Amino acid sequence: MSSRILRSKPFRLIYLVYAWFVVAGVWLIGYFFALVVSVGSDRKEYIYNTLCRLSVRLGARGLGINATVEGLENIPEGEPVIFICNHQSLFDIYTAFGFIPRNFCFISKDTVFNVPVMGGYMKMAEHIPLPREEDRKSYTTLTKAVRKAREGKSLLIFPEGTRSANGRLGPFKRGISLIVLKAGRRVVPMCILGSRGFLPKGEWMPNPTKRDITVRFGRPIDFPRTAKITKEDSIVSVNRLRQAVADLMEGAGVNNHV
Repeated sequence: MSSRILRSKPFRLIYLVYAWFVVAGVWLIGYFFALVVSVGSDRKEYIYNTLCRLSVRLGARGLGINATVEGLENIPEGEPVIFICNHQSLFDIYTAFGFIPRNFCFISKDTVFNVPVMGGYMKMAEHIPLPREEDRKSYTTLTKAVRKAREGKSLLIFPEGTRSANGRLGPFKRGISLIVLKAGRRVVPMCILGSRGFLPKGEWMPNPTKRDITVRFGRPIDFPRTAKITKEDSIVSVNRLRQAVADLMEGAGVNNHV
């Protein structure tokens, strides 16, 4: 099919309807299956996250997404880690759920937890809501994330806090330093490339001509656990983390693996 047809508004509208049908349909089946399988289980979080990852991969295949994953060997085995990632599109979250090869807690804005069905899933899978306005509640959220990491759960964080409108890496929120330095877990920088072309910020119709997405994982970064974090500690760690993600976006700091 020619790219001109694929770029046309009527086709993009048809593809949008199809995409929602595929994404929602596959995910709802996985969610229902998780509800059934997890009855009476003390591993609900694991079951929900595992089935979510499988559902996303099936959905991405149905959408015709060409996903390339690089640097899987950089993810340490047998230990929880903190994934930090750039953020260019709403599709980043969907991509991360499908192609991070382990279960994790995702820190998301609290309004998502109020969405019917989706909010229920987020709570059952024990993802973490982050309020955007109340500083005291935000601090409580950050300490909850630290506790999760110390207890052995991997985390996923988008430190920019919002999607980039131009594709460039934005400044990182200082809160990432509190999580990283107090948790004492290794950090795996990652980046998602191509998602902005598929679904840019401010757009509601995906672009079916741009379905090539790359997920890169960089070498892990060690951060010793710190009891008292100074302003200098915070600034240094944030700059170090941001540079690691920036290098990945330029293609450096990764051992290629597809």
